[in-house]
Amino acid sequence: MKTINRVITAVLFAFIAISCTQESDVIDETALLVHNHSNLKEQSPNPTLDTSIYGLYHGVVASASSLSRGQIWINVANDSRYVAYIELVGGTRFSLDLDPSSIPTSANIPQIYEFEGVDGHFILDLSDQNTPEISEITLSNETYFGRVVKSLSSNRASIVTATFSEIGNPDFSGTFNLIADGTIVDPNGNNGEGITSLLITMDGDAYEDFDFEMFNASTCLGVSSYYPTLSSFGVADFIVSDYQTFSFAGGMAKWNMSYDPTGTGYMNYFLCDTATTGTFTWTSADGTQYRVGEIVMD
Repeated sequence: MKTINRVITAVLFAFIAISCTQESDVIDETALLVHNHSNLKEQSPNPTLDTSIYGLYHGVVASASSLSRGQIWINVANDSRYVAYIELVGGTRFSLDLDPSSIPTSANIPQIYEFEGVDGHFILDLSDQNTPEISEITLSNETYFGRVVKSLSSNRASIVTATFSEIGNPDFSGTFNLIADGTIVDPNGNNGEGITSLLITMDGDAYEDFDFEMFNASTCLGVSSYYPTLSSFGVADFIVSDYQTFSFAGGMAKWNMSYDPTGTGYMNYFLCDTATTGTFTWTSADGTQYRVGEIVMD
């Protein structure tokens, strides 16, 4: 009887050991998958694909119901792979792969690609090569909006994410996301990348702006007609973008969002003065509501 018990005990220990090993393998495989997909952040666009729908895409994702936001990188055969990586502010990460139904064949080269992951999903529509569209984004059962652009080998896209909120009223708040797609190169002679789009999300709606005003930055920067830029002076996260306007949520906003990561911090280059955050004012279309708030970058 003791011999039988020893055999049963040995089998149980072996089963537990195998189970633990399998669980460890799953965890290791998931971690490796995230690590491999995160390499998209550093991958260089293939110069032979600059005029093709294939290549690297970069953009932002922002929740429809919260202030959750982050960046997305998508590889569409830039190196023969079809994978995507999303990193939210706070560190949550998602790795996604092409759905089998979207895999290209010699007889079928799709323009719409569906990506799936353990907790994520989105569709990338490349029907219009100049205007890639991302839709049906869900991350951990939460709906997101997004905007992506193609990164070029000569000039990769730059992204800045932020939040905005009325002072003293967090109910009037949302995400604030700037993109420079790399097509407006050094517009002011200081190696910056011209901003090409703004995505704001608030209360379940998304608002986009593609028109930006030049402003007078002669006192601070010696440029009287300054085009708003990201990566200004060739420095990541160096933003020069003041005296801008944008209509959203039934009103008109005026906003300033400049930041010098080399030491000064927030600035207003129109006034040539330091600041504590980015700022905005918002006036309703009928003029009955007026709000003052802050924009804080991530």
